[in-house]
Amino acid sequence: MDKRRVGEAEEHERHRGVKLSLNVRVLYFASAQGLTNLQSESMRIPEGSSLRDMIAELLRLHPALKSLGRTVRYSVNFEVASEDAPLRDGDEVGVLPPVAGG
Repeated sequence: MDKRRVGEAEEHERHRGVKLSLNVRVLYFASAQGLTNLQSESMRIPEGSSLRDMIAELLRLHPALKSLGRTVRYSVNFEVASEDAPLRDGDEVGVLPPVAGG
């Protein structure tokens, strides 16, 4: 489909008050993989969502991640991000638990 037509359709939906969603890929690292039994997954989240909004949804879907507490960090497109960072369609979010080693 022509990208211009897709943009026009999205704009039309916005004017009608329809909430659009973003497709975000979540990458799980280290112990987060064990807690979710996943290396990655795709999520649809509402347009205008922040990283904080997505984290709340991740914790709802994967309650075991709560065991990581506040030690976990998140990245957006491979850069550590604050929880108020806005998300865009196609972003990759990394779940980065602390890693022990020496």
